[in-house]
Amino acid sequence: MGASAKRIRLGIEIIAGCSSSGPGTNRLTFTPEYWAAVDYVADQMAALGYERKTTSHGNTRFRKRDADWGEPAVAVGSHLDAVPHGGRFDGVAGVVAGVEIARSLDDLGVRLGRPYELIVFAEEEGARFGSVLAGSKALVGRLTYRELAQMKDANGTSYLEALGEKGEHASTAPGDVLGARDVASYFELHIEQSLVLEAAHVPIGIVQAIVGLRQYRVTYSGVADHAGATPMGLRRDSLAAAAQAIAAVEGLAGDSATGVTVGTVGMLVNEPNAANVIPARTVFSVDLRDTDAATLDEIGEGVLERIQRIAEERRVDARVTLTAESASVVLSSRLRDALIRSAERQGIDYLEMPSGAAHDAQEIARVTDAAMIFVPSIGGRSHCPEEDTPYEAIALGVDVLLGAIQTASERAD
Repeated sequence: MGASAKRIRLGIEIIAGCSSSGPGTNRLTFTPEYWAAVDYVADQMAALGYERKTTSHGNTRFRKRDADWGEPAVAVGSHLDAVPHGGRFDGVAGVVAGVEIARSLDDLGVRLGRPYELIVFAEEEGARFGSVLAGSKALVGRLTYRELAQMKDANGTSYLEALGEKGEHASTAPGDVLGARDVASYFELHIEQSLVLEAAHVPIGIVQAIVGLRQYRVTYSGVADHAGATPMGLRRDSLAAAAQAIAAVEGLAGDSATGVTVGTVGMLVNEPNAANVIPARTVFSVDLRDTDAATLDEIGEGVLERIQRIAEERRVDARVTLTAESASVVLSSRLRDALIRSAERQGIDYLEMPSGAAHDAQEIARVTDAAMIFVPSIGGRSHCPEEDTPYEAIALGVDVLLGAIQTASERAD
């Protein structure tokens, strides 16, 4: 259908410039850099005849000025916030794709059976206020204003304080809590953030399900003793216990029956962290994910049991805190079929696959039909300055989306 890779590249490069100093992209939610990126998108949409509505929890919605905001839309969305020192494509590719779809509809003179809407979700990364998918959770009613007010950044500024007058002036915005009455179909394009598509030489991934997640913080407390004077059998070594637990996380996830489970320990703090002192306190994270809820529960229980058993065997105390969890989500078969038919009509190869990362689509899927496509990440790199995706691949994704959107917008009545 001919989406413009040149226009997509320009949009991504301009938004990449909306960044504070430092390596990579630095654009935390509700900062001046963030609003500059949102304003750029708003200017592009305004030129196509779209008006901007900011919800009272900081999400931004766009529809044609003559559109009925009370009619269910076919929507495309993603986010513009970034992790510190992140890449220029994560989230942004999906928003720019949404702008390009609006342009393509205008260029082609296509009139959809439903209003077209672009949504920019706030605080997807959780990098400023510590809660991933905060904007989309609030938009579907899973985060209250009280909870948003309690979420604070490193300087003690709350989510609602940072949103400030933009939230106070949002009383004209319809649909502060979305449901199927507001959005009939939702699509999201995102970079894959992994190596699967690149390794398979396939340009498009059609997401079947988004994984559920369990995150824990584990603290092992032992006794700090002299590294030379304390016999091995008398030690209460918190780091040795943690090492054994970390290996158990990898083993249990790797032996999962689904073959989809992943287990990661990405954070570790060791005290006193001296070469000649037996460690007395070790804190580490555990991140478990799977698309199958029963398997995730089973692996989670197995990991917790192993953590406690290791503590008993090594005579250290164990404290485990659940820090985050989300349920797995199977995406709409109706919209997946529309994406598949669109790709096949255009002769574009695709691969059906799960998403191992969280995305706003999983929150929207709780209230209406939602679907996602992935485009390849070069080298699988993401959340880093080296993050890269061919602009032509994003354009191809827009072509697939546009065909599916036309199908999804058809009305049965």
